Parts: sequence; C-alpha cells; structure tokens
Amino acid sequence: MANSPSGDSMIDRLVRVLASFDPDHQSLGAEEIAERAELPKSTAHRLIGEMMRHDLLQRDPTGRIRIGVGMWELSNRASDAVDLASVSRPHMMGVHEFVGENTQLGILREREVLIIERMSAPNAVIHRSKTAGRLPAHASSCGLVLLAYAPKHQREAYLRGPLAALTEKTTTDPAALRTMLTSIRSHHFAELSGHIDEGTTGITVPVFDAGGAAIAGLGVVIDSEHRKGVPAIMRVLRTASARITQDLTADHRFAD
Repeated sequence: MANSPSGDSMIDRLVRVLASFDPDHQSLGAEEIAERAELPKSTAHRLIGEMMRHDLLQRDPTGRIRIGVGMWELSNRASDAVDLASVSRPHMMGVHEFVGENTQLGILREREVLIIERMSAPNAVIHRSKTAGRLPAHASSCGLVLLAYAPKHQREAYLRGPLAALTEKTTTDPAALRTMLTSIRSHHFAELSGHIDEGTTGITVPVFDAGGAAIAGLGVVIDSEHRKGVPAIMRVLRTASARITQDLTADHRFAD
C-alpha cells in the first residue's frame, strides 16, 4: 500500500476514517471526519468518495455520512463474533423477557469489551452500551468477568495500563481490581452499580466454549432502584449461559 507523506499507509488512513464513527457519532460531516481521523481535508474527501463508491460509507437523508451497508455485508461473512451472537440470541431472549430491561453479550478485545448483541425494552434504563459499541473492561461487569477468567499475564498487563474513571464509583485502583477479579472467579459472576452510568447495575456471568474457556460475558443492565432480586437474575443468566455452551459444543463452527 502506498504511503502518505506522513508515512501512514492507505489501510491506516481507511481505518482511521472508519474509527471516526462510534455510538455517539453515528453520522458525521466530511470536515468532522477529517478532524477525527487526523487527515488533511483533501485526503479525507478523496477517501470518503472512494469508500462511498464501494458502499463502505453512505450519506443519510440530511447529507451527513454514515457507515455503509457494505461494511455490514463484510462483517457478516466470516466473523466468529457474529456466529456466537447467532447461537446466543435465542437464549438471550429468555433472559430479556424475564428481566424486561437490557440484555447483552460481550467479548474482550484488547482493553475493551465489544458488545456483539444487545436487546432492550422501550422502558429500559438508558445506558452507554450499544451493539458494536465498546466499553472499558475494568468499568463494566462484562469486562471484569472476562478479565477474571483471562490468563494471569493478560490480567496483569491490563492492570498496568491506564484505568480511567467513568463515574465517581468506577474502580481504578489495581489492588482493588485484583481483589474484585479474585471474587468473580470464586463466585462466577460480577455485579457493578454505577461504574459506567449512574443509576444502573450490570450483572454478568461467563459463557464457556466446549473446552471450558470463557469466551464471552452474558449480562443485564438494569435500573439500580427498580429491579428483580439478584439471585433470580443469576439463575436465569446461568441457565442461559449453560444452554449457550451446549449449543456451541454441538455447533461445527466452534469445533476445535
């Protein structure tokens, strides 16, 4: 790939354009993309035009730019995350019907949790996580579950990195996080209140593959003040997790 005068490749620039979009910026103007991608305006305009010709980007009715259907088509062809979401969805529906607020499935990607499936009700508590959105692992119940079951060297590497606080309740002290992770491994679930959004509680259990590795976190995000009892939610989550594992074991896509 040809490099720009600054030394970055075409792929680097394309990725930066795509990374300009996030759950809070789902549509952008061309100049906003240039600024967020740290590209000259002329380069950004040229890349946007080329990406639109391949349906990687598209314009919405207001003329602003969004991720295009071509990206959706590509992401649905060979993604293990898409397959995992598909297998998990029927069991998530049972959890969602019981809880009546938000149910989600997340996987660990470097220092963040990637939400690969999410279900929400019209009257559910509002929170930050969205399908295809990312959250800091140390601030979310799903992230802590996955860190708890990750290899020790991976946990320690994470704890040495930046640990930003999203609210005043977010735990950022490495020693305190180590204690939390030990407890999660002992009790096989995580419960966090107000660590990402004030007034919300996240409860997550691990989802295991056929080999016993924790590959995802299945959880709910609910209103901290109006919720069903945690033991009842835990039973529903653990039953759904066990059934997902059974289906993964029987699915040839997840065979060793």
